[in-house]
Amino acid sequence: MEIHPIAKLIVNKGISEFDGSMFSEAQRKEIFGQAAEIFFRQGKFEQGIQALEKAGLPLPVNTLKQVADKKMLMGQYQEAYALLAKIGDEKMAEFVRKNFMQ
Repeated sequence: MEIHPIAKLIVNKGISEFDGSMFSEAQRKEIFGQAAEIFFRQGKFEQGIQALEKAGLPLPVNTLKQVADKKMLMGQYQEAYALLAKIGDEKMAEFVRKNFMQ
């Protein structure tokens, strides 16, 4: 599958700099979905999540949970907390906040 040039532009310029309102819903899903895949491969999870939200696509909860677990093992508690909160795992997010973020 070839990457849409606009998806590449989004990744290069930043997700917040792009307004996709001129595209149809199907085009937005394709473009932002591809941009999200690139962001995730680059480890830019927040931008990937934003791209999926703009596309109206579901978050890859299992993948993001695994990433959050790895962030905790590396001591990156703030990032782990943000990911857990984003995927709706409030209990684990609260555990991380109370026990590791002082």
